[in-house]
Amino acid sequence: MGNTENGLELRISLDGIEPQIWRSIRVPESIELAELHRVIQLAFGWEDRHLHQFTAGTDTDTRRILSDEETAQEIGVESETAVLLTSVLETVAGSSSAGVAGSSTSAAGAAGQAATLSYEYDFGDSWDHTIAVTGRCLLQQGQITCIGGGRRGPVEDSGGASGYTHLSQVLANPRHPEYEDLADWYAGAASAMGRFVAAPFDAEAFDVDAANARLARFAMLRSAGPPTETEVDAVVRPVRWLLQRAGTAGLELTAAGYLKPAVVRAAVAELGWQERCYGTINREDQAVPVLELRENCVRWKLLRKTKGRLVRTPAARKIADDDAALWAHVAERFAFPGTNAEDLVHRVIVGWLLEDTMPDRHVIGQVLADILNNSMFRMAGGGPVEELDSMSLHQELRWALGCLDLREPEEKSGKEGKLTLAGIKFLLDVRRRRNRE
Repeated sequence: MGNTENGLELRISLDGIEPQIWRSIRVPESIELAELHRVIQLAFGWEDRHLHQFTAGTDTDTRRILSDEETAQEIGVESETAVLLTSVLETVAGSSSAGVAGSSTSAAGAAGQAATLSYEYDFGDSWDHTIAVTGRCLLQQGQITCIGGGRRGPVEDSGGASGYTHLSQVLANPRHPEYEDLADWYAGAASAMGRFVAAPFDAEAFDVDAANARLARFAMLRSAGPPTETEVDAVVRPVRWLLQRAGTAGLELTAAGYLKPAVVRAAVAELGWQERCYGTINREDQAVPVLELRENCVRWKLLRKTKGRLVRTPAARKIADDDAALWAHVAERFAFPGTNAEDLVHRVIVGWLLEDTMPDRHVIGQVLADILNNSMFRMAGGGPVEELDSMSLHQELRWALGCLDLREPEEKSGKEGKLTLAGIKFLLDVRRRRNRE
């Protein structure tokens, strides 16, 4: 039984909507509230655009736990950071004499009476969810699974329970006078996150297999351990190659400041980048991955140009032969890229990559522009962020990630390979470093 662990069976339902929208989910007993938040988001199809909070207890004795640590500190309530679900259930049990059916933990209470707590998402629309612990179970280590549910999750920003109910009623009746306007709004809301509406809106549909695919991905991320030496070596291989090629003397550059043809050819051959380049591959403009590797190593303050040569920085001289230190140095640069706009774009894209929810390439620029504008970013002249501006930030990050070995080999169709486990662990480390700020 070493590969199993104790779990809780939860029934999560949305308040104020009939027929009820609900999910039955099994989670590890060790789950934290921040992780449960992601489980709810994935099970209901939410897009995690807004703040959220958990509450437990009674009207006179309520434990309020916010997602935003800074806001929580300002108003004197708890942040969800590192708070276990079981500790909140103890609050519920203590205030209501309720508990987990069959529990042997201190959260146990009156037999047959279920423990409950609340989860609110989006303080504008106020989507209130009731979470009931309906039983205990034995799970495979790290497993998170949806065993049932009813109806699709609501559409983001549709006006809360009453607004979504109205939307559902109108979209179910093509003869309704508001049908055309709301159908257009729904199509726009879906495509804004890169999800093209392929079928008519169906409020009664719930795809448990799709929900479980999302939850399985999250469970894999949650249980991913620290990187092995082999994984660290694989990820930083291109950076290490260029630093070691520079050596103590540095690399002579062309008059225009590029790597010499022999170095370009060696990089492409030894790093296996032939499929990513074209032409005779003896110049950086024919081997863009090599150009980006050089430029990003300069941005990451590992290399610098001086007197026509590319030389190691003092930091690089200390860590050029230490893969773990190289990993940490580069991960820190990804976690804190520089400007606030870059920081937001990095956080968003790292999340998409980890959860495999990257919007379609045709709309990603507009999606990022919307996110930046909604976060009150503006261009130097005061105008809104345009698609081309956000695409520039996306491309910079995409090329920077391409300087590391994070993916499986490129597919024959030209499509990027999937993230390797080592690549996933690197991005998780980037996220952890950012969250520790």
